Amino acid sequence: MSDLLLIGVGAAAATVIVAFATRSRTVQSADDALERAAGRARARPLALHAARIGTLPGEPYMHPSIGAATAAVLLAARAGPLARIVLPLAAASVGAIAAHHAVKLVYRRPRPAIALARGKTEPAFPSGHTTDATAVLATSAYLLMREGIAPAEIAIPVAIAFALATGVSRVVLGWHWSTDVIGGWLAGIAIAACSSGLYEVLSSPS
Repeated sequence: MSDLLLIGVGAAAATVIVAFATRSRTVQSADDALERAAGRARARPLALHAARIGTLPGEPYMHPSIGAATAAVLLAARAGPLARIVLPLAAASVGAIAAHHAVKLVYRRPRPAIALARGKTEPAFPSGHTTDATAVLATSAYLLMREGIAPAEIAIPVAIAFALATGVSRVVLGWHWSTDVIGGWLAGIAIAACSSGLYEVLSSPS
């Protein structure tokens, strides 16, 4: 539990640090360079198609579905109170949404030019898709490992791969700066640590 607390606090602090760093000209220049590279990738149909698939875990209908699927697997395989499984996964999904909207309310970073041209004026930092996907995927991996359903050698790489794909896709598609995605990964980890901590509390003997 203490390790989860440290991870959560550290990831949340790192999210704030990255937010402040995006105000730096040096960091923005790096974001600009990566956006130009993403623009070249967008000109390739295969890369664009891959990015549209990669972004799916962060879609509003998909990350709750991932959490629901994880809950179904766990409840089918392990007996026990429903809340012990459902509440942490619900907290990951809802908590991630609340967290990235809360940060955007305070830090109103403009989107890349291509996103603005498409009419996307919602603040950029952190990437909501990345935050949501990372939180649910990491929490799902943690619960699957703790319940003995999936070994760490499988659960962790799968969660990382999908979270990375979601984040990279947001840059390739032109919706976010690269540092928005980094902030999303960190915020998602912070929420996942809190949600996993909730699981530990609910699983502990009363």
